[in-house]
Amino acid sequence: MTQDLKDLNVITQARYQKAQAEMQAIQAEENKLRGLLSDLADQEKSSRDTMQTDATLRLTGGDLAWNNWIGRNRKILNQQLANVLVRKEMAFQELQKHFGKADVMEKLLKEAELTRLQTRRTQQVTSILETKLSFG
Repeated sequence: MTQDLKDLNVITQARYQKAQAEMQAIQAEENKLRGLLSDLADQEKSSRDTMQTDATLRLTGGDLAWNNWIGRNRKILNQQLANVLVRKEMAFQELQKHFGKADVMEKLLKEAELTRLQTRRTQQVTSILETKLSFG
């Protein structure tokens, strides 16, 4: 039975590690999108002064085109971020589930090992007592 538990523990740990890796990949994707949104906000701030002082940009509609480009990209990045956050929530639930299973498996293995040790000690004590009684 102990070997079965050990085999099951290997599978459980592998699934838990896979769930962790998936969560890390999603977290990296979220960080990347948040960074891109931050860069976009920085570009918007830095261009604001240029747009106000450069009359040529305003006359040719460059300021409107720039603002439209910023808005479009912000919308796309926010939609992508929303999708990633949904995936992250689902991955988090999976991670919790696999963590729970891994935790239970560790406890079962510890209990099995304690039971094995107690049985062994009981057998040793019984053996010692039988030896003493037979020679005693």
